[in-house]
Amino acid sequence: MTDLGERTVVSATTSDGTAEGGRWFEDFAVGQRWTSPPRPVTDDDLATFTRLSGDDHPLHAGPDAMLQGPFGIAVAMGLLQGLGIHGEAVLGLLDTHWAYRRPIRVGDVLTLDVTIVRCHRTSAGDRGVVTRHMRLLADDGTTVQDGTTSALLAARGTGPDPAGRAFGTVTWAETITATLDVAEDLASWDGTIGLRSGDDEVHLRVYRGRVIDVARRAPRGATFVLGADAATWLEIVEAPENPFMRLAMAGRFTVTGDGYEYLRLTSALHHLVDAAREIA
Repeated sequence: MTDLGERTVVSATTSDGTAEGGRWFEDFAVGQRWTSPPRPVTDDDLATFTRLSGDDHPLHAGPDAMLQGPFGIAVAMGLLQGLGIHGEAVLGLLDTHWAYRRPIRVGDVLTLDVTIVRCHRTSAGDRGVVTRHMRLLADDGTTVQDGTTSALLAARGTGPDPAGRAFGTVTWAETITATLDVAEDLASWDGTIGLRSGDDEVHLRVYRGRVIDVARRAPRGATFVLGADAATWLEIVEAPENPFMRLAMAGRFTVTGDGYEYLRLTSALHHLVDAAREIA
């Protein structure tokens, strides 16, 4: 079980392979995880998908044939449906961002790991977008394909929603600044720090060591913007110790704007990440 504030969710599969979970927007929370039962790849899969897709390139024939790349997406979507975590509240698929890491061949045994990385209510309030990070794994544990997909789900009510893992949003940043103490680190600094998670970006205006405003955009833009995907922010808040510097050194973050000011504020950013971990 994973304890998410006032919400406890079961992130495991039942004995028959069907995941326990919710089906409305409010039943999903960033950090929930599921793993599918294994799914073998057969000769019939190759023949059927070749016929359906019309892709009969020589790569997909012979003793060392590779399955067509989109076969992996199709299998991932089928395994996702088989987990049983989505029901009648699903209104449609919004996007898919996908990468092909290694070939899929007949004889491979595939499983799907699913992690919720973003839950965002629409402005109407009666529905929300749930983004799933999905990894299709071979039987040796290597990732063959991975990416994110977002679905639109109906909601039971209109909120409010937990802010601790709503990375890159105004409510998230406001909750962080309520617990943030970086006066010493920022005592002589005036400017705007941008934080981005995927498509969500928020700006923190700083004056003499205090955050004086939090908004989607500062009037003059950000001095610099620190960005990462939602999966990286999730890794940061769930790690046993603050991994910000390690992930930054590994290139998991991007910085746009004034890189010199970003380097000057490394200590302050580390404390900011500490605050993000605390509220999560």
